Amino acid sequence: MSSIRYLGHAGFVVEHRGTRILMDPWFFPAFLGSWFPYPDNRFLLDDVVSGEFDYLYVSHAHEDHYDEKLLRRLDRSTKVIVAKYRSKVMVRHFRDLGFENVTALAHRESLELGPGLTATMLLDTSHKEDSGLLLDLDGFRFLDLNDCNTPMSELPGDVDLLAAQFSGAMWYPNCYDYPPAVMAEKVAGVRADLMDTLYRKVKLTGAKAYLPSAGPACFLDPELAQYNDRDATIFPVWEQVADGFAQACPESDVVRLGPGDHLDVGDGIAVHAGGPLEEDLDAYRERRRDEWAEFHAGPEPEVSLPEIEQYFHTLQTWNKRFLGDFSKDIRLVAGTADWDVRLGRLAEHFVIEGEEPYDPEYTLLVSPRVLRAIVDGRTGWEEALLSMRIGLHREPDVFDLTFMGLLRYGNHPAQTMQMLRERQNTETIERDGLRLQRFCPHAGEDLTFAEISGGRIECPRHHWIWDARTGECVDKASLPLRVEVLDEQALRKTENASGSE
Repeated sequence: MSSIRYLGHAGFVVEHRGTRILMDPWFFPAFLGSWFPYPDNRFLLDDVVSGEFDYLYVSHAHEDHYDEKLLRRLDRSTKVIVAKYRSKVMVRHFRDLGFENVTALAHRESLELGPGLTATMLLDTSHKEDSGLLLDLDGFRFLDLNDCNTPMSELPGDVDLLAAQFSGAMWYPNCYDYPPAVMAEKVAGVRADLMDTLYRKVKLTGAKAYLPSAGPACFLDPELAQYNDRDATIFPVWEQVADGFAQACPESDVVRLGPGDHLDVGDGIAVHAGGPLEEDLDAYRERRRDEWAEFHAGPEPEVSLPEIEQYFHTLQTWNKRFLGDFSKDIRLVAGTADWDVRLGRLAEHFVIEGEEPYDPEYTLLVSPRVLRAIVDGRTGWEEALLSMRIGLHREPDVFDLTFMGLLRYGNHPAQTMQMLRERQNTETIERDGLRLQRFCPHAGEDLTFAEISGGRIECPRHHWIWDARTGECVDKASLPLRVEVLDEQALRKTENASGSE
């Protein structure tokens, strides 16, 4: 008999024939003190810190998975399993922490962990660095995808238990300054897209059971309390989406666990539940006051014009090939200071303080504390955006992949270079009367699984939509898709079908 103990969020302890694996344990606040596990799982901390584990798996570098404060408390002789990312960031992180035995597995590479126990790594093969792990426990297949979007064409089948994200983990759209009606529409769209992606994962893996995990987090800092509104944000709790899941995936059972609950698995699944599924946020906030208040400690820092210039000069220098002839005007507003920044190699004086010579396409409202952390290298834009401590406005309201790629991944040029390779990929597929590029220009999803109907092509991952005849992006962004009509009659059949919105 094998057991799977749930630690909350995306954390698990898996035990099989005496081999124990600790997976994605998260206990301490993440992203500039903004995210906290929901429900509170701190009562399990001592068990994890004092526990003996043969292996530790951490899926990726986001702080709700890579909890450095916790990891510093663990036995450094524990064998570590990470994904083999282009940036090598996970290997560096663990070696810097003093872990002695770190194994990096490539996509679909397997490792025997013990008798009857095999781990297979699954990567998001795009520029995004995320991973999932398939554990085979004497034939029982547990697939932990956490936040990972492995290409749908490469998901494993015959899965007994799937753990995967259902709630959002992104700043869009809630950090943008949309009017209430527009915000409500965009939130509803993102939530529907997230669930549709989950339904596809469940069906493609043939999951007999699904375990809701990897979210949502909660926000204990009173300044961020609005993001705990489960109706008005992309962070729903399971009960709000359970009925839709039951209708879409009637053949998959739902295993609902709270922190500390566990499963006995083998021929089937025996559930031992009773842990908390909800949390009194007022009481939780008070228990963790010292932790969320740490972000606000000390006087408000200052950031100078030369520091802003040097920061963006360095960021652009690292990413020259990625940026090419890209140019964009943005505005940073931090407290009483503001700077107009002209990104791109054509700019001569690319930072101007206190004036408004450019009409910015993006405006970022950043507290001086957050900007100070970014300029000092203590955090990146990706983490700062995830903290929900940044306000955003864009005009026009169109996603810019190059700009956001520079901010999110510019500190790891291996990722921006992969974005460049994805743009240059010429592989095509033929279906429904079309020849089209195989991989989505946004995040590399395999469009073999795209929905083509109503004259539109919809990516199954982030649900970008293109005109099937022209390749023009008609929803979500402006990046075109390479398409060519091969069979007019076959294409007309899809145009007469009803498309999904």
